[in-house]
Parts: sequence; C-alpha cells; structure tokens
Amino acid sequence: MADFDIRKIFGENVKRYRKKLGLLQEQLAERLGISANHLSVIETGTKFVTYKLLEKIIAELRVMPAALFFTPGSESFDESGLNKISTIIQTELDNALAKIQAGIADTVLNIRT
Repeated sequence: MADFDIRKIFGENVKRYRKKLGLLQEQLAERLGISANHLSVIETGTKFVTYKLLEKIIAELRVMPAALFFTPGSESFDESGLNKISTIIQTELDNALAKIQAGIADTVLNIRT
C-alpha cells in the first residue's frame, strides 16, 4: 500500500472545494466559526479537525464526506466507492455524536442523584 498523509489529502481537498466555491480562507473560516489561521493549518495538513468541525466543513463545502479524503486523479475509486466511504464516515460521525450525547446524559443523571 502506498504511503499517504490523510491530513494533507484532506487539507488539499478542503482548499480545492473552498476555491471551487469562490471563497477566501477568511470567508470559509468565518462560516466555520474558526480563525483563518486555524483553517490555514488544516489546509496545509499540519492539523486535523474534530468531528464537529468535519461536519461543518462538509456542510459548508456541500460535498460528500468521502470527497474530502479522496486523492484527485486516483483511479482506484469510482462513484460507488466514494458513496461507501461517505457512508462509513457518516456512520462514524453519528456514532461519535451518540456516545457524546450518552455521556452527557449520564453525567446529568449522576449530578441529579
């Protein structure tokens, strides 16, 4: 398997889709509720995102989740492959959110008792 940096691939895709929408870093950063510097380090692959920020990026860029993890020009994925990856990513995001919500609910119950 080829060596790759998922943060770099993700960052390059965020940048590509941002530019496709005609947005400056400052504009997208404002929509995401982060600083332009934070977006810059994401786009360069220096830092990765939380699942909450990932959800916001997907919504703002109006892309399937898998599109942000796909290397343009790669012929190893077709549309069905991207759909499968998107489904996996969405499931993981949903599971993470459910765990957080359950943890909060447990904490609230423990505080009340």
